[in-house]
This record gives sequence, C-alpha cells and structure tokens, in this order.
Amino acid sequence: MKALSISFSKIPNFILIIVLVCVVFGIYQNSLGGNFLIDDETAIVNDPKIHDIQKYFSESFSLHPGAFYETLTVFFWKMSVGKPFVFHLFAVIAHGLNAALVFILCNALFANKPLSFLSALIFAVHPINTEAVSWISGSQYAYSALFYISAVTFYILSRKHFLYLVFSVLFFALCLFTGNAAAVLPALLILCDLFFNIGGRAGFRKVKLAVLLSALCISGIFIAWYFFKKNTFIHMIFYYRGASYLVVAVKAFAYYLKILYLPLARGLFHPFAFTNFDIQRLSPAFFIGLSAMAAAVVCFFKCRRRAPAVSFGIMWFLVAYAPYSNFIPICNIISERYMYLPCVGFAIIIAALFLKVWEIINRHASLILRRLALAALTLFICSYGALTVKRNYEYNNIITFWETNINNFSSGYAVYNNLAATFYKMGNIKNAITYCWINLMVNPAQPHVWCNLGMLYRQQGQIKDAVECYQQAISIDKDYYPAHKALAGIKK
Repeated sequence: MKALSISFSKIPNFILIIVLVCVVFGIYQNSLGGNFLIDDETAIVNDPKIHDIQKYFSESFSLHPGAFYETLTVFFWKMSVGKPFVFHLFAVIAHGLNAALVFILCNALFANKPLSFLSALIFAVHPINTEAVSWISGSQYAYSALFYISAVTFYILSRKHFLYLVFSVLFFALCLFTGNAAAVLPALLILCDLFFNIGGRAGFRKVKLAVLLSALCISGIFIAWYFFKKNTFIHMIFYYRGASYLVVAVKAFAYYLKILYLPLARGLFHPFAFTNFDIQRLSPAFFIGLSAMAAAVVCFFKCRRRAPAVSFGIMWFLVAYAPYSNFIPICNIISERYMYLPCVGFAIIIAALFLKVWEIINRHASLILRRLALAALTLFICSYGALTVKRNYEYNNIITFWETNINNFSSGYAVYNNLAATFYKMGNIKNAITYCWINLMVNPAQPHVWCNLGMLYRQQGQIKDAVECYQQAISIDKDYYPAHKALAGIKK
C-alpha cells in the first residue's frame, strides 16, 4: 500500500482527473449515436412546450423540483435542432464530471490518491450507470448526481473556508431543482458531520448547523410534496396488500446488490419487479436482503475507525438508495438508473476493500501474488468497461433495445408488453394487440397484460372483448385495481 501511495503521489491530481474523463469518453463514445427512445418521444420529441425557448419561459416555466432539468432539455433541443446527439454528449460530459468529482471528494475526505482514483474509476466504468448516461430520459439522474456530489464535496471542503459552504448551498439548490436526490442530501451531510468530524471551527459549526436545519426543512417539504403527489398513481400500478410492500422493499435491496456486483443481465425491464404475486411473498431472497441490511449497518459502525472509507461508502450507498428503497412504494420497483448515485458508495467500498487486501498481500506475499492481484483488478475493471460498451449499443434503436431486454432474462417474454406499447404509441393498434397475445401465450397469468389488451380492444370499439380481458385479469388477481376501474368505466 505504501509503495502504491508513493507512486500515486508523484502524479498531479489534474492528470488523474484527465485520465478519468478520457476513460468515460472512451467507453461511452458509442452512445453518442443513440436515438430518442421510449420516454424521450413523449417528454422531448412530442412535447411542443420545450421546442420554443421564448414560449417556454413565458408560458410553461415555473420553479418546482425538476425545473432546472426541464430547462436544460429546452436548451439542448434548441442546440441540437431536434437531434439526439447534443443530449447524449452532455450526458457523457456530466458522467465524466461526476467521475472527477468522486476523485476530488474522496481525496478531500481521506487524503488517499489510490483510493480516490480507484473509486472514481470503478464508478466511471460500472455498467449499471448506462441507463442514466446512454438513455436521454435517464440522464436526469446523472445531472442530479452532478449537483449532489458537488454539494457534498464543497461541504467537506468548507472546513477550510466559509466560501465553500456557500457553493455547497448553491449546488444543493440546483440538485433540488434537478431531481429527487436532494431529498436525502441534508441527511448525508448531517451524518458526515456526526461520524466523520468535518465540522470545522466551533463558531463556524453553528452556521453550518443553521444551514443544515434549513436544508432539512426544505427536503421534508419536498418529500411530502413528491410522495403525496405520486401516491395515487403508484397504487394504480402496484396494488400492495397490507404491509407486503415491506417484503418487496427488502427483496428489492437484495436484488439491487446482485445487479450492482454482477451486472450481467440488464435492461429497462427487470422481470423480478413485475412478478406481482411472487415479489410480495416471503422467500429466501427476503431473508438474504434482511441479512444484508443488518450486515451493512453493523459494518458501518465496525469499520468507522479501522476502515473509514468502507464505512463512508456504506453510509453513502444507504442514504442515496433511500428514495428508491420501496419502503415508501414507488412506481418502478427496480430501475438501473436509480443506482447511479448509490453506485458511488459501492465503488468506494470495492476500492477500499481491494486496497486493504493489497496492503496485506504487499506485506506478506510474493511478487507473483501481487501481480495476480493487479491482474484480477484489471480484469474486473475491464470486464465492467466491456459490459458498458456492449450495453451502449443497445440504445441505438427501439427494436434492438427491447429485443436485448427479452434475451437478457429467462422471463424476458414480458417485455413483449413493452413492444406492444411501442406499437401503440406509433398508432399501430393491430401490432400492439398481436404482441399482447404473444406475451399471454407464453404466460397467461399476467393481469396487467390482460388489462392492457382490454384497453386496446376498448379503443377499437370491441367492448365485449375488452370486458372479457378485464374479467380475465380479475380472475388472476381479484384485487387488481386497474381492471376494476376499467370495468366500472364501461358500465357507466
């Protein structure tokens, strides 16, 4: 470890940052040719309010969570003349800046260049991040993370100068108007003060405390606004029984850990999240998830002194993961883009653990074992990079995107439902009905597909067929709310 630190200390920080940015552009350059996909069509291509800057600011602009990202979209559309290239370019730039910020943050907190560089490198190449970088609608999470990491970094540096605290507050505000991550940012800063002693001078701590309490109040209002607004929509999609959503939350935690460490099967659609019955039942996955949660908390406290980077990584992961933990039910139980910010914590943990092992090997092992350890690390990072490059190609067009999702999972047939939705949005109702039937031929026990099929028949004026589809959905799941609502609408 000491030899590694000495060799890194000779390299200027700006050189390491340039290397990180170059790595990001190297593995994401093939994403620059991607098209507008899925939500991009609705939110960008077919949304006239963002196509005219002057009209947008005079008629549509308002200060609300997400307003800054919406404004960015307006300017990107103007710059790109309706083409996706500019959107992809700025998403890659944001990811490069985030990787650089992870390096700066870790170096400011731990004064350890090898740890800082390795953490940033793992974050830069991790395949889980492709949904937030290569998919335009997912890039909101990369921009939100940019301001989140900046706010934390400047908060840590504020022990040196008051001006850094001003920058931290500014980036908190930008994060608040960009995405959901701001809701938990004050909690992370408070935990940093409590457990990592970054408070600064005694008089200055009072100022920081006032700032944190103000930010905490703003976050509380944001959380209340967001979840109360979304609650009705959430329960229309996933109708949880009693406290079964807690089972879902624990199992989702275990699933996220699996795809973070082994990101082999990836896609916008993860069948795990759509098995409405199985996901709410107790199973080994529930007890694995519960054990993992308990282990994370224990390790956080155990590692605070001997391995503070591991402790910090666990804290970062848990706090950043909280808005998407499903303890408060959300629309998408599993989405890879939700892991963009938590991935920073994961990267720090992996980097810290490797360097700990490297320190032990360096003290007791032979040169051959050290070379094997470096080879294993290189293979680990290169495999992540290769998976990222491969995943980027899948965002080139909508058909490739859905076909890959189908092939990536043994129960990927359910993605035919998404293909049906794609044809529906294109106005091709006949093909939409066909793909619904293909899906149901493979597995008829899918109430949401029967409900979608009923909606298509209803729009075609085939009311009898629509009613049969809704009744079929209810026969599978007697409490399926969308089907009951649709039948009530037909009776009126």
